[in-house]
Amino acid sequence: EPAMSAAFAVAGLRGSSSAWNSGAAAAAAAAPFSLSAGSLTGSTADAHRPVAKATTSSDLLSGLGAQAAVAGAAAAAAAASATQRRRAPRGSRSGSVAPSARPRARRASRVTAAAAAAAHQSGRKPKVAVLGSGWGAVSFVKGLSEEEAHMYDITLISPRNHFLYTPLLPTCTMGSIEERSIVTPIREIIAGKADFLEAKCEHIDPVAKKLVCGRAGLQPRRSDMNYERFPEEKVDGKLTFEVDYDILVYTVGAEPNDFNCPGVKEHAFLFKEVEHARNIRNKISDVFEKAALPMTTPEERDALLSFVIVGGGPTGVEVAADLCDFLRDDVSKLYPKLVDHVKVRLINTGEHLLSTYDQNISKDSLETFARNGVEVMKGYRVKEVTPNVVKTLRKSDGELVELPYGCIVWCTGIKINKLSEQLKKSILEMNADKPELELSTLQENRQGIVTDEWLQVKGSWGSIFALGDASTVQGQRVTKVADELFVEGDADGGGTLCVDEMKALFKKKATVYPQLEEYATYFDVSSNDDEPDDVRQEIMSVFAGAAKAGKAANDLVSARVSTKTQKMGASAIADQVKMVDIDGNMELDQEEFKQLLRGIDRNLRSFPATAQVAAQQGKYLAKVFATGVPAGDYESFMEARDKAGFFTYFHKGALAYLGDGNAAFDVPIIGAITGKLAGLGWKAYETISQVSNKNRTLVGWDWVRTEIFGRDTSRF
Repeated sequence: EPAMSAAFAVAGLRGSSSAWNSGAAAAAAAAPFSLSAGSLTGSTADAHRPVAKATTSSDLLSGLGAQAAVAGAAAAAAAASATQRRRAPRGSRSGSVAPSARPRARRASRVTAAAAAAAHQSGRKPKVAVLGSGWGAVSFVKGLSEEEAHMYDITLISPRNHFLYTPLLPTCTMGSIEERSIVTPIREIIAGKADFLEAKCEHIDPVAKKLVCGRAGLQPRRSDMNYERFPEEKVDGKLTFEVDYDILVYTVGAEPNDFNCPGVKEHAFLFKEVEHARNIRNKISDVFEKAALPMTTPEERDALLSFVIVGGGPTGVEVAADLCDFLRDDVSKLYPKLVDHVKVRLINTGEHLLSTYDQNISKDSLETFARNGVEVMKGYRVKEVTPNVVKTLRKSDGELVELPYGCIVWCTGIKINKLSEQLKKSILEMNADKPELELSTLQENRQGIVTDEWLQVKGSWGSIFALGDASTVQGQRVTKVADELFVEGDADGGGTLCVDEMKALFKKKATVYPQLEEYATYFDVSSNDDEPDDVRQEIMSVFAGAAKAGKAANDLVSARVSTKTQKMGASAIADQVKMVDIDGNMELDQEEFKQLLRGIDRNLRSFPATAQVAAQQGKYLAKVFATGVPAGDYESFMEARDKAGFFTYFHKGALAYLGDGNAAFDVPIIGAITGKLAGLGWKAYETISQVSNKNRTLVGWDWVRTEIFGRDTSRF
């Protein structure tokens, strides 16, 4: 207030719009103050963007009208320009701005003017805490323009101060691509939109809307950099603080799944982060150097140079492929005496590699690995990892097979982390007095935090959104409206639903609950009593084929999670109906109908845990926030969801590198594309998909460097 009073006194005017315009200009030029929540406080930390803070502070500008807001923004921009002129270097033309300052001044003026026009509809700046720095978090922040971001007070919190382009992480295991080529400092990505805190969230209180975060403080030995930066337990000097939020965007991901297999944590290399790839690279270099020593026996060399990769999914396949390229291109030149001792094994519990891809891709991957000398052990399960051997069980006969190893890489998927478990528990406790939410099913999924089709965490009442691997999107459950549907479907009021009534009801509701579509088709065919069973089966197969083709075409545009259902087939549906129809009269009473709907809901599937899904979810949530509606309460969430519509996923296809320059594309409708040409397409796609031009340049150069000069085997 003293600063504002002095400014108005200088203007010599009070009580009119001209007084406000003159006073605002003088106040803006007085000092780099941060204006927030109606208070005026000095802040050197926010001195680089005082204009945005001033022009979006609704409490300060309330009651003065849009004219005063725009005038104040223009005055502040003029003050910023004047400041730049005062800082112009000596010898420059009088009144001119230094060339390096011109873009900043223009940008500040443009953002300020836009911020004055855009404001959150609540009249304040809701506090948004974003947990994580992966695909979901980065896509969310990047999806907001600076003007839209300034409607909120956004703080991103993560123990990782960079974004990692995970699809190329397997290429870092032997240096085909260098680590820093696929990471981007998080502060570069969110600059001008959000603040960043390098810390680990340890507890979430959804009732008080508080986060408890921590990290290690200064170490007794100041030169020691090999310390645990984010200790979970209490240690001397640990820094702990709280962060308040109105809205939480939860994108913490998941952790590698060891399936509680003994010895995995102690002896195997998990694979998810940059440090995992670096450790594997160092380990492989280390075992080669030990194997080259003169005192190493042939048996010890065989064990040291035995490499085991566990997991036949995309990550395991690509790690094995990059290792094979290293052995073929570099080991043969650098360690020619050791080549005959090298053995690579890929262990997979199933019979097919890349089981979620087209079957032709699985076949081609096996052929490529066979040419490259990789032994694919299909139908094996790891029982234990000891310091010297991997104990596996062959599923076909239960025989125990022991494999000596020098390095084992564990690529078997992900599981929910401790923080997500705590959040789920807290949400259930918060809703303990709301039996209408059916707490037994509210957060029942073991894979992650359960959200609705608008990415809102169920039971959070509009205050928490979850994205990526940390979440699982759940379609609308038809069981919840079973009673209402039964009354609606019982057209004759007889207290039961016959086949014709269920057919009509399911057809009508299939647009809202897509999981009913296959059952509507079944009841449609079943209602024709004149057709023999074999003809009915043939009709069902035609309907199923048409539905599958229609679904594939629709997925090219977009797909709701409710459309991702496990297809049952006519015989399975018939068995399911017989099971719930206790009296066998082909008419279901209310309880039998509920049982049928519960079975139908169990067919629902979620989106896969991929970077594609997380990135699209982040972009979608940015569009929701761009409306300026979400404020952390249920009413604003409902308004925002009506404006934005539900999240839909566009599947672009799947990629995998198979080694020796070969790759595989699984493209919707088209199917499998494999070979050397696909390998070039894979490199091109992964290069242009980087988040910045710097990363695109670095990745492109790494491909060239590796091809010409080979991989660097130095160990640090």
